Amino acid sequence: MKTLNIFAIAAMTIVAFTFASCEKEETSPLAEVMLQDDEVADYFNDIMAEADDYSFSDGPAKDGLAEFEIAAGTRTVVTSFSGDTIIHTITYQNFAHPRRPDRVKNGVIVLKIVGRYNQSTFWRQIKFVGFSVNGNNIKGTNLVVKTGTYQYTVTLTGGRVEFTDGTFYTREFERVRTWTAGYNTPAVIADDEYSITGSASGINRRGHAYVHTITSPLILKMNCRWIVQGIIEFVVNNQTAVLDYGNGTCDRIATLTVNGETYTINLRGSMQ
Repeated sequence: MKTLNIFAIAAMTIVAFTFASCEKEETSPLAEVMLQDDEVADYFNDIMAEADDYSFSDGPAKDGLAEFEIAAGTRTVVTSFSGDTIIHTITYQNFAHPRRPDRVKNGVIVLKIVGRYNQSTFWRQIKFVGFSVNGNNIKGTNLVVKTGTYQYTVTLTGGRVEFTDGTFYTREFERVRTWTAGYNTPAVIADDEYSITGSASGINRRGHAYVHTITSPLILKMNCRWIVQGIIEFVVNNQTAVLDYGNGTCDRIATLTVNGETYTINLRGSMQ
């Protein structure tokens, strides 16, 4: 079975990036705001990645309380059942996953699952209950629903991050993730490819409304660290930027166009 973070990938808006100096020496204020947006997207992606650990496994025993090997703190899981629904109530106490030791989690997430992602019926819901990451409160409901043989719709409603400095960021999105290659080799991850469409909206930490729209599908190849193709349009406070991931080549280079000026950027986020 492939146990990868496929729904975290589907939720993402942008892979973090740094600016290269080969085209423009200065960045725009809009680009800096986008970097802040990326930080918030990464919070939700990280939590969804942990949920994948339970979605693609049998989970704890029916009558047990499971504790998992950790880098720091504790993460405990109580599993119950309601009809066909598996319910994992996961409690974090100063927990840092070995995958992300810089993220300290506290509080509870309630994970409900029906079916499996490779079965005809599958859906998964994540709700946050007094949950925080590095002291920043996380709110919202994430839902994944299988809508076709190789297609899933991923949504976030009521998403909100309340930062320790008093600022906040809201987020709602809908993504459609289509598994386009590799589904005939279920034991192999490297040959998997995905196409993602959709949009996100909300209010950023500066109090500005934003809309992110994938205008050309994002193409993900699991044998590459970065998004290899696709275009996202960002509109923030009535300003527009366009991020172009390229023509399908596996490299870390993308371009960002703002007010007619094009910047070459180096992607630094990993897809795996």
